[in-house]
Amino acid sequence: MKNKQRSLKLALHVAFFGMGAFLLSCKSASDPINAEITQTANNELTQDAQQDEVDDMATGQLNAGDGAGRLTASDSRVACAYVIFEDTIGGKGQGTLTINFNESANGSANAAGCTDARGNVRKGTITITWSGGRWWKVGSTITIHLMDYSINGVVINGTRTLTNVSTVLLIPTWTISSNVTSTWPDSTKATRTVNKTRAWNIAEGTVTTTQTSGFSFAASGTNRHGKTYTVQITNPIVYSEACIAMDKVYFPVSGTKVIIIDTNKEITMDFGNGTCDQTCTITYSGKSTTLTAKNDDSND
Repeated sequence: MKNKQRSLKLALHVAFFGMGAFLLSCKSASDPINAEITQTANNELTQDAQQDEVDDMATGQLNAGDGAGRLTASDSRVACAYVIFEDTIGGKGQGTLTINFNESANGSANAAGCTDARGNVRKGTITITWSGGRWWKVGSTITIHLMDYSINGVVINGTRTLTNVSTVLLIPTWTISSNVTSTWPDSTKATRTVNKTRAWNIAEGTVTTTQTSGFSFAASGTNRHGKTYTVQITNPIVYSEACIAMDKVYFPVSGTKVIIIDTNKEITMDFGNGTCDQTCTITYSGKSTTLTAKNDDSND
């Protein structure tokens, strides 16, 4: 009975976070820093949000198929997609879940893709396989395959792997490894490798992202502007359920990260002290500016 209650509580929070997650990019209100710096910061925010949102959709739909409370079935991001949940061994400890945005919920062709409640258009397919137990259990592994999955014309291909390493009850924690390529409508491309750890404190209503122990970078790759970069999380990046519910934007409320481009250009991003303000401060070479989250993932 206790396990069932914990499962339902976890399901409620998955649904809550699932509906709050959203893509974003940022634009400078004032621009004392040159375009190269703001473009780099914006592209980092865009890629991070786009790819983390995929994890959110995946775990939300696993929860819906799991039967722990089909609360995320109403998620507008996948409402018009064809979703198939396959429990391959019984007991829901292993299986496959497919979200096909190129087909409607009844399985008919849907070339226009799915438009969510905020006007975002998604196409392509996300295939999720899991093993080692139900998705929220310690030791379970979720692998997310992105096959021409797109959001507002940005096409993402690659794989993300989430491994549950929880050590505290009701703080499910995953290590995340990812290797994907994003292609924008103008044919520019970005590659990104990720090694992060995500801890979800259900009681406090927060998700905290840190750099996975043993790795030099939380992320690295080449952005759409041709800049090779690395990212280090220097203070834990924290997301708040309350802020997401109020602002409808998946954006950190605190924490800092450092982006390095051209081996020696260091950009610090500071997400504040916990206020739901949808802003971050970037600092480069002694200069700072404020960036504000905006609902346009394809124009950074």
